[in-house]
Amino acid sequence: MPTSTMVELPPAAVHTCWSSLGRLAVALSSGTLQVWDAPHAHPSASWTAHSAPVRKAVWAPSEFGSLLASASTDGSVALWEEYLSSDHHPVSTQWRLVCHLQDQQTPILDLAFGNCLSGLKFVTAGADGYIKVYETASTLELKKWQLQAEFPNVVNLKEGTGQITCSCASISWRPPVDSVQRPVFALGYSTSSQQFSTAKVWEFTEAYQRWQMIAELRESHEKPEPVHHISWAPNVGRPFELIAVASGKSVSIWRLEFPLDSQGRLVVTRSACLTDHNGEVSHMDWDMTGMTLATSGSDGNVRLYQSNFSGEWKLQGIVRSTKDS
Repeated sequence: MPTSTMVELPPAAVHTCWSSLGRLAVALSSGTLQVWDAPHAHPSASWTAHSAPVRKAVWAPSEFGSLLASASTDGSVALWEEYLSSDHHPVSTQWRLVCHLQDQQTPILDLAFGNCLSGLKFVTAGADGYIKVYETASTLELKKWQLQAEFPNVVNLKEGTGQITCSCASISWRPPVDSVQRPVFALGYSTSSQQFSTAKVWEFTEAYQRWQMIAELRESHEKPEPVHHISWAPNVGRPFELIAVASGKSVSIWRLEFPLDSQGRLVVTRSACLTDHNGEVSHMDWDMTGMTLATSGSDGNVRLYQSNFSGEWKLQGIVRSTKDS
């Protein structure tokens, strides 16, 4: 079947992110952010967001309006809000800076919003292996953000952090129920240190007012492997949770049993190990029901997986790249 190009993005594009309303945010290595609105073949907005290359751009939950966050290689995070401008006629929409955060020069590798019971939060994963959690003082005042917590992605702080090199990180919040989610997220790193590299699940405990690791997504006999992407599946009535973790050419699907056991840990089992890709798996996405997983990698193909009634995950189809067609 012949294919046609809908939109051609700039060569400097390094990251894209769709909103729930079908809008596309594009981050450029020049420090520029763009917003594309279908069916237009040109960006509806384009502005200089950072003085250094933009690494990631993510949309906030739709209930907070058109709110966009961007992270740069200089360690800064900026929040942008769309508004109606009457400076020119006709009235048009513009983007303005809501908040700018920068604690140090450590590059931000990933960031993600979470709309929790205690308010809107976002998590950043730095190239030094540290996680930072920010929260709003009030969801009605999105200009005021505070650092709620900062901690390294290690099981035991006594192990020490040392000097590490992180090439990528991936964050995925536990999907919301009734538009609000629990303060639980999964994070995986690809680093020079094994203790940082595994995918881990973190939860905020109200009793101790701190974040604690409640699961490590690997078998006890396995060595930690660098994580390239992590994706928490939506849950529509399942009595358990599913998380997909991409490491190298393989994808592991993990089953998590909530609530926590008597020692404050999750019961975690591997449901599948998918090894069909011929190259490194770089991205994954679940459908809205959490029953179909799409994976893509450097081999240029997208693979679709589903679980049968026996709980076995099977390859259901391949979307091949044009060079292979």
